[in-house]
Amino acid sequence: MIYGNLELYNVAELLPTNDNVGKYLCRIPNKLRVTLNPAAEANALCAAGSEIRFNLEDKTAKVTLSSGMPGIAEVFQGSFHVSWQIVGSQPTEISVSLPDNISFLENVAKEKSLPYDPRLTRIILPIYSPIRLISVEGATTPPRDGQTPKMKYLAYGSSITHGASAMRPTGSYAMRTAQRLGVDLINVGFGGGAHCEGQMADYIAECEYWDFASLEMGINMVGGFSTEEFTQRVEYFVERISKAHPKKWVFAIDLFTFAADYDRNSKKQNEFRQVVKNTVENLALPKLVYVDGRRMLKTVSGLTFDLVHPAPAGMEEISTNLASLIKRKMMN
Repeated sequence: MIYGNLELYNVAELLPTNDNVGKYLCRIPNKLRVTLNPAAEANALCAAGSEIRFNLEDKTAKVTLSSGMPGIAEVFQGSFHVSWQIVGSQPTEISVSLPDNISFLENVAKEKSLPYDPRLTRIILPIYSPIRLISVEGATTPPRDGQTPKMKYLAYGSSITHGASAMRPTGSYAMRTAQRLGVDLINVGFGGGAHCEGQMADYIAECEYWDFASLEMGINMVGGFSTEEFTQRVEYFVERISKAHPKKWVFAIDLFTFAADYDRNSKKQNEFRQVVKNTVENLALPKLVYVDGRRMLKTVSGLTFDLVHPAPAGMEEISTNLASLIKRKMMN
């Protein structure tokens, strides 16, 4: 969304705060958010994949933010990392100016066909806390045509898609997949809240701004939903989205490798995987692809100690394998 003289990317709506200090950034429309399960309702206010984008029209600009808990914001000029800063509960000022070698960066970006214009400032926001935008000072203008990738990748899923344990905003598998493919990310991952609600499927189906999508399903439901309930939700979720966009690639991902895969007595996770596979096979749509999550994350050492959330190395492994799969399918 365009807000004043900048773009709030992967932000659908600004919401008021209780103390009237700044505005919360919400990744989906609020009228949808309040209908979802409590985890998704809360985590839609977390800024995973969200950015503040602008062109500097003066020497510096200052953006003031606060976060419910400390988190890292990264500053990029186009595709190039410039700095990072911890955003805390107190107003945090991020001062931005163009690097002295900006002309050289422009030449390199042009020569290497990089997806972002180095003159475009991108403040990539912390992953895991509600973010308040308090103020913007300085002369800026929104992104211009040609400064960002034309293609947009929508990623739906759990805390894994959201970016838990990624350490930095650009470290989630979804963001790294987008970077590897040279596309813009639309992150609609919700920690603990990927319950495949029908209204969420309707929202994604009705959105026209994405070009391909991945749907990570299962890990947030395997503990609290029966296989029958999961089947009903997944069948509607996948069919609604893929049939609404028959010309767009949709990658249906089941559960990544996790603790239950090392428990010989655990079977439910494989029932869930079979549900996703059967749903894709029964629909038999040419651009709907089943993805076995175990093939995306093969090594147990790619997980953190809870054996659920990928560590940074696991995020890299998933993004390497997923980007390779997406590239093969879409290029063919």
